[in-house]
Amino acid sequence: MSTEPKVDGLLMVSPGRTESRGEVGETEGDRTVADALRAGDKRRALMLCAREHGRSVGRLCMALLGSQAEADDAVQDTFVAAYGAFDGYRGDGPLRAWLFAIARRRCARALERRGRTPIAERDRDEAPRADELIAARQRAEAARALLAEVRPSEREALLLRYVGELSFREVAAACGIDEPAARKRVSRALSRLRELGRNER
Repeated sequence: MSTEPKVDGLLMVSPGRTESRGEVGETEGDRTVADALRAGDKRRALMLCAREHGRSVGRLCMALLGSQAEADDAVQDTFVAAYGAFDGYRGDGPLRAWLFAIARRRCARALERRGRTPIAERDRDEAPRADELIAARQRAEAARALLAEVRPSEREALLLRYVGELSFREVAAACGIDEPAARKRVSRALSRLRELGRNER
């Protein structure tokens, strides 16, 4: 019998729950995950990890991939990979940053498999149901098209910071760089987006 966990159904987060946005990056949920890992209960750690960070990982994957189906797959892959990597997790940095680093790699692999289809051209076959959805979709496609013009390493840092809601320290940990470099990447991405926005007018 396989010991591989089933992640389906674990990514539900209670409606009233809010995720920590503090600089330290450790939440009560993260401490509970760490307790479960110390007790050798990886399944419970996975469930708690998914509840604590499932939404933010999902937002990051959607921002990186631009496709809900691919983002859902990447989220599932992220948590399955996290389960397999729990033995090597030493708690040296925030759990969320460690998890987002895994999500980044899963999304990068998905993009490699898919090829370099421009973000704004994806999922055009999904017909919106109303004028508001059409307008929202057009805005999203315009935003994705602008993001596609930002250097990939800087785009990732920007999305980790503002979509994933990571602190700069956590962005640095997720990207494998130091904090000043993380700040610089985000700053350059914002400058590039401002420049592109001016050119669009």
